[in-house]
Amino acid sequence: MEKDFSGDFKVSLELEGEKRISCNDLFTLLENILQYGSISRGASEMGISYRYSWGMVGAAEKALGLELVHRQVGGYEGGGTSLSKEGRELLEQYKSFKQEVDIQLEHFINRASPRKDPPDHPETANDSPGEKHLLLASTMEPVESGLLDVLEEAFFQSTGVLVRHIALGSGRALEMAQKGRVDMVLTHAPALEEEFIRDGWGISKIPVMANDFILAGPAADPAGIKMPEHRGGVKEAFRRIACSGAPFISRGDRSGTHLRELHIWEGAGVIPGGDWYILSSGIVGNMGVLRLAQEKQAYTLVDRATYLLSRSQGKMEIFIGTEEGTSLPGELENVFSLVIVNPRRVSAVNYEGAILFSRWIQEEKAKQIIAKFGKENFGRSLFANINISFSPPQNPWCGGLGGW
Repeated sequence: MEKDFSGDFKVSLELEGEKRISCNDLFTLLENILQYGSISRGASEMGISYRYSWGMVGAAEKALGLELVHRQVGGYEGGGTSLSKEGRELLEQYKSFKQEVDIQLEHFINRASPRKDPPDHPETANDSPGEKHLLLASTMEPVESGLLDVLEEAFFQSTGVLVRHIALGSGRALEMAQKGRVDMVLTHAPALEEEFIRDGWGISKIPVMANDFILAGPAADPAGIKMPEHRGGVKEAFRRIACSGAPFISRGDRSGTHLRELHIWEGAGVIPGGDWYILSSGIVGNMGVLRLAQEKQAYTLVDRATYLLSRSQGKMEIFIGTEEGTSLPGELENVFSLVIVNPRRVSAVNYEGAILFSRWIQEEKAKQIIAKFGKENFGRSLFANINISFSPPQNPWCGGLGGW
């Protein structure tokens, strides 16, 4: 009888070498405070006492030398509480760490006890190269939309190979690949992807799908972007935001969205800064940024899929987007590419499995999944296919890879 020992692993925080706090309790509480704006409500949702929750936060603050929460007068259900900048950043770091630990642990367990669920085509499972497991570091948008889960399940049913993803901004996803923790990355940061390949970390970049970036903001339009005399594109809209001092929320995390935003500011001749330019520290993904922009009545740059999924219509408007014909070709194009990690730089990479996935993702079945995803709920697909044929790279052990 096989033992399921995944539940035996627990993460705790040791404070001053004496007291230990359950990381699950502490960070669940911080997550609830972020969501409800109340430590009382957060503690209640967890089934712990108000006094214990404050004691846990106080002990963590003392040991770390940081203020994790702000106490406020008023707020949700009485006295309000919100996370500090440091509290948001700590929560984001822990969530990424916990996600990676969970996936690496599952990777280990599945290696020791292979999954017994048969795929639709069991004959392909025996022919699948490499290990029966792949790790993918993915940008947030395909994860938040649910598309990546659907693709991973379809790939397993076709090949018998499991893919597990870690959701990160594009910059951090590529950094994780350099550390040898994943077999491939799905990102939307062209400059970083090209640098990653140029430096020998990646051997192939396959454009998979695309949507567009949009500039969203409050209906009141404090920057006057929709005034009759405004005939410019996204750069002129960014200039108007800066000149008016209207609030703008930035990802600020070297994600693909953040890098595109910085590129637009540069093209607009603006160096963003000041009270109007708000960095969304501790907010994960475009979905969280859009919610913060709605709360602050601010503008922000996100992808269209996030806007549709957020149900922000009526609360936040699209001011600039490719469908309105107000941007230059390619200016707001948002291409998601799969990059395979070079096994000569990362010896543990499942190169053959990554090649298998990269071929499958361009087959008709995968293209149909992408083309149809979102149509039932939104009347249009959230992502579009990119019809670029893929020739597998040379065997990395035979040279021809940028000097390898």
